[in-house]
Formats: sequence, C-alpha cells, structure tokens
Amino acid sequence: MAKHSTGYTAFQLSLHWLIVLLVFFQLIFGEDMGRYNYILRSGQDAAPLLTAYYLHIGVGIAVLVLTLVRLGLRLALGVPASVPGPALQVRAGEALHYIFYLMLIVTPITGLLAQFVDMRAFGEIHEVNKPIFVVLILIHAAAALYHHFILKDSTLRRMMVPGTN
Repeated sequence: MAKHSTGYTAFQLSLHWLIVLLVFFQLIFGEDMGRYNYILRSGQDAAPLLTAYYLHIGVGIAVLVLTLVRLGLRLALGVPASVPGPALQVRAGEALHYIFYLMLIVTPITGLLAQFVDMRAFGEIHEVNKPIFVVLILIHAAAALYHHFILKDSTLRRMMVPGTN
C-alpha cells in the first residue's frame, strides 16, 4: 500500500518543476548530440559542438540524480492520495507516473551507456525515448488540464501549492 501524505512539500514541487525544465531542455537541444556523434564518426571537427555535448551529458546526469532524489522522497514521505474518480482513471494516472519515473531513470542511463560503452545499441534505445517522452508529456499535461478545467478538482493545484491535498 502506498504511503499517503497531506500534500507535496515545496522541495518536492521544486524538484518536479526543475526536472520538467531540464527534460524540455534535453528534448529541444538534444539533437546536437546526434550531430556531434555523426561529425565525430565521420572524422570532421566536432569542436564547435563540444559545449553542447558536455551540456547534454551534464543535464542528463542532473535529471537522473534529481529523479532519484525525488523518488527517494516519494518513498520516504509518500504522496497525496489520488483524487477520487473512476478506478480506471486513477490506475491510468498512477501508471503514467511510474512510466515517467522509469523513463527519467532509463533515458539518462542509456544515454551514458551510448556515449561510454556502445553507441549503436544504447544510442538507439536512447533515441527512441524522445517520442515516448513527448507523448507522455502531452498525455500528462492534457490530464492535468482536464482535472483542472473539466473536473475542477485539486490535481493541478497541488502541483503548484505545497501542502495542498
């Protein structure tokens, strides 16, 4: 049984929104990594993209570390109980959160493995995660807006205001 809290702490909410920003940064600027690796493999000068390369890796590591901290807090402090609703809707929301955690851990790890172990094998897995992230984000945002504007419940508010249940 999941441990329930009376609301997210300011730190938990800050982690959530920081990870959101970092993931958006990766989705927008991650294409530089593909160009960097292509140029490097073709023997061309990759120096102009070196900053983007290190930035992508650094931000990916930050996403991984912050996600592990967030997951640890989730396990230690619990989360607010799901807003009452149809069982399928509640289970779908819970599943989406678990998939997000999985993606936020697997994606940076496969990116690191692609750079430092095997570009082809892990790089392909890493690249496939981008459209998956985009779809998950769209579903997540649509669900939050549906809860806020149609159901008029506290789901979105509790992701903005600490302690809201």
